[in-house]
Amino acid sequence: MRVFVASLLTLVVVCTLGIFQREVLLDTWNRLGEISMLASIPLIIATLLMMVARAMFLVSCSPGLRLRQAIVADQSALAAGYGILLGGGAVGTGMRIHMFAKWGISHSTIGSSIIATGVFPSFTTWGLPCILLVAPVLAGSARPEQTLTVAVGVPLIFVSAVFWWAALRTSTVFLYVGRIMSSIRSVLLRRIPIRFKTFRATVEGLQPLTFSVEMRNELVQLIKQRGLWILLASSGTLSAGFICLWTSAAIFKVDGLTFHEALVAFSLVRVVVALSPVPGGIGLAELGLITLLENAGLSVLEATGATLIYRFMTWFIPILVGTTCWWFYIRKDAGTPSDAVGLLRA
Repeated sequence: MRVFVASLLTLVVVCTLGIFQREVLLDTWNRLGEISMLASIPLIIATLLMMVARAMFLVSCSPGLRLRQAIVADQSALAAGYGILLGGGAVGTGMRIHMFAKWGISHSTIGSSIIATGVFPSFTTWGLPCILLVAPVLAGSARPEQTLTVAVGVPLIFVSAVFWWAALRTSTVFLYVGRIMSSIRSVLLRRIPIRFKTFRATVEGLQPLTFSVEMRNELVQLIKQRGLWILLASSGTLSAGFICLWTSAAIFKVDGLTFHEALVAFSLVRVVVALSPVPGGIGLAELGLITLLENAGLSVLEATGATLIYRFMTWFIPILVGTTCWWFYIRKDAGTPSDAVGLLRA
């Protein structure tokens, strides 16, 4: 079933647009067909730039990882996250853990990398629209969705910053998490039948408290040594994503879209994708971006065409590339799926 999920989600997008934008969908398709092959070159460059920017961010969070490895791991995990309807994010994380372990990355480094790659983008995702819109909100000229984003984003960034500052300053939070995981380990050992010897041995070998302490120490060192690099790399992924949107608008020959309005629309649709329970924000992201671009002064036809090209670059292409990367990886160096549990071993 998972093999067909990407196609099903693509069908959902088409049906969604067909319901809400059916009067312009045919015109959009005809105009897309008029785009020359030569015009695809900027699209390819922007897509490659996005892949490299994401990989550079992963490299910055993962000492010892090479750029080529980062591209394979990131695109494979992205394909799982976008293409698998339920639990795709967890599957993608497991794929990254498996790859990192096979490439000789230490378990504590893998753990700190997963945390860093999850935390830093949340700050940039909410930080960009807050920076862009705080002045209009204070002046009272912002639209309702812009005001809501700032009203939610500013407290969220503040609370998150305080939490992580406190968590990394002392070991209390990580020890508390370790104790919870130790309790779960004890419950599992009481409930796992004796006949499942291999599984019991795996659970018995886990040491959550030790791992939590090592995780915190590794994360503190990572931020001290690479904090600025990680922040710049995370901002680089934002820049690459915006380039994809701007290139999409230019290829579709959109008129009247200012740089600032495009940047605001891009920042808000990233929030929509982050909050969406659907993998990759499929459906919601398309409708949201079309609406935002219309609010920026574009016609329905222009907004729909630019959105379809942008989402093709940033959603559909990663599924194809990531699936191909994973296929070549498992053919070249197939390993055991038990590498993920090694994160909690001593």
